Amino acid sequence: MPEPSDGAPPTQSTPTRSFGLRLLAALPFGFLLFGLWLVLSPKRDLFHLGLGALTAGAIALLSERLVGQPPPIAEPNGRTLLRMPWHRFVGYLPWLVWQVVIASLQVAYVVLHPRLPVDPRLLRVRVRYPHTLARLTLANSITLTPGTVTLDVDDDEYLVHALTETSGQALEQGTMPDRVSALFGVKAKGIGS
Repeated sequence: MPEPSDGAPPTQSTPTRSFGLRLLAALPFGFLLFGLWLVLSPKRDLFHLGLGALTAGAIALLSERLVGQPPPIAEPNGRTLLRMPWHRFVGYLPWLVWQVVIASLQVAYVVLHPRLPVDPRLLRVRVRYPHTLARLTLANSITLTPGTVTLDVDDDEYLVHALTETSGQALEQGTMPDRVSALFGVKAKGIGS
């Protein structure tokens, strides 16, 4: 193979996986998306169930290639998403929904209060997780909870905007990072604000 003329090293092509392997890798995410669709959709006829399954499968298959993009979602020891403890989401999602409900009531109280007791603040939370999916889950869980928004994630540091002091207490106390750690069966290191 001839050397490139500009002095740059030759590029290595990434091996492509067969359609069957890509489909197998996308199945857990497809089932998760279809389950979410079942929760959100009131339609249960054959047409809508088929459309929901087809859409969930297509999205999972199209986003499967993102798993291989840097930074890696797999742990440094090579543990892949296929071996992740997906069954733990069954316990995590109700807890997250409960946190969203509580935070929604707190934000509604603040908005409806005559004095509008808003006390915005920026929090820096440092949590070290061994893979990107855990960091992504924490960042999205923070943003899904009303009253808090993840503004930036820089390695292991999260910059979070909290609407009130109580909005950021779960983060300062490490409650949500601890739950994400338990979800993935990892130890979060360096929790603090």
